[in-house]
Amino acid sequence: MVNCNNNKGILTQKKMTQVLLELHLAEALAQHIPKDSLQNEIKNTDSLVIFTREIFTKNQVTEKEFLQSLEWYKSKPELLDSMYQNILSEIAILHSKKVK
Repeated sequence: MVNCNNNKGILTQKKMTQVLLELHLAEALAQHIPKDSLQNEIKNTDSLVIFTREIFTKNQVTEKEFLQSLEWYKSKPELLDSMYQNILSEIAILHSKKVK
């Protein structure tokens, strides 16, 4: 994966792909963490906030850098599409490992 941007403050494609992958997995996990004592499966936004903070810390990215990068990649749909193709491939690999 080549980083086609030379813009200061914009995450590389590799880092942006990793952060997006982790954020999507965290959101999926937060969908299945019960928030109430009745064990209703509702989106647990408290957990999602914590997961998001941990993902940014782990990847040494600030929320501002992420959002700025997301806007930049949105203006380059071919790059964003390429990143999401990689994300879908990674999710498929993770799913196949879980099924086995």
